[in-house]
Amino acid sequence: MLPRDMSDEPSPSEVQGFGHTKGQIAKELALIAMALGLLVLGGWWAVRGATNLIADSAPPSVDRTIGENSWKALAPDDKRCTNAQTLDYVRQLADALVPHTDSQFEFEFTVVDDDAVNAFALPGGFVTVNMGLLRSAKSGEEVAGVIAHELAHVTLRHGTRRILRGLGSMALLSVLFGGTDIEAPASLIGGLVNTAYDRDQEAEADSVGLQTLHRAGIDPRGMATFFRRIAEQNPQPGALNVLSTHPDPGDRATKAAEAAQQFTASRSLDAPVGLTCR
Repeated sequence: MLPRDMSDEPSPSEVQGFGHTKGQIAKELALIAMALGLLVLGGWWAVRGATNLIADSAPPSVDRTIGENSWKALAPDDKRCTNAQTLDYVRQLADALVPHTDSQFEFEFTVVDDDAVNAFALPGGFVTVNMGLLRSAKSGEEVAGVIAHELAHVTLRHGTRRILRGLGSMALLSVLFGGTDIEAPASLIGGLVNTAYDRDQEAEADSVGLQTLHRAGIDPRGMATFFRRIAEQNPQPGALNVLSTHPDPGDRATKAAEAAQQFTASRSLDAPVGLTCR
């Protein structure tokens, strides 16, 4: 009988637990951690899918309740502009865009005295335009491009999806069984004003917004020039584009410009010149 070669066998000090070596234990722990990570990721995607399904099948009154309860807080009466010329200007843009959104929601608009170059739309169709956007825009087509983008978020129910996801399982069950009295914390609603949409939602809103501009006969180059100016004012390295929550504005400008090729506008919009809040 030949003697055994003991060189490949672990020494007693290397054996742990149920006869496993330290190396084997490390590999097993890594596999367990990987499996748990996959379970968490799978659970996250399952919740996301369920949220989207429930939000898309919920009655419009859910969106209206979420948005209406928060509109006054995010656009309070003391900040709302009262200048008739300014309100008429935004209303004319809305009248040009809304009929071409194919939306189930009735939109309401207001203008607020805020210098931030921004507009936002809450679930249910409550749209706020900042004076900062009107002062910064070089053309009516630029303002229309931003508003069309915000209308798309409402039509696609992006905000409602994010709010329900943030509220958790109880809100989902309430909506699933017909509840419409959903109240969202100010922190969740406020997030919709400050870059809360993910990259896919932003890209989808750009695409649908461009379709709305086309149907309305409005030159979509306005959206392109607005994004390009944002990119020039806020340059960011290309590497950050992969990590950013929002798509790179330079990339969005290029896509909007491509969508505008061979398009002939049938409607001309006035530039937001000389508008005031009071």
